[in-house]
Amino acid sequence: MNNISKAFSELRKAGYFARQNYWCCQSCGWSAVPEGREKVVFYHSQDNDRKKAGQPFHLAWSGDGKEICDILNKNGITTEWDGDKSQRILILDY
Repeated sequence: MNNISKAFSELRKAGYFARQNYWCCQSCGWSAVPEGREKVVFYHSQDNDRKKAGQPFHLAWSGDGKEICDILNKNGITTEWDGDKSQRILILDY
């Protein structure tokens, strides 16, 4: 299992609806999140294309951005996030 899969597994254990390569775009991804879920983290297929090319990509999320970054960082993933809840989390190194 790679670092990202390990991190997403840990995010699910922390109560997040956490999905990789989830839907085609951010709008469709958000509309497909089960109702009532407040802790969510995913990247969609457009982000996955960047990931497959070895480029930085973003996560859509809600919940606790610091907790998400901490779990990702603990699993060897370098993140960039300025603490603004309206900004997606950037995955730099994975």
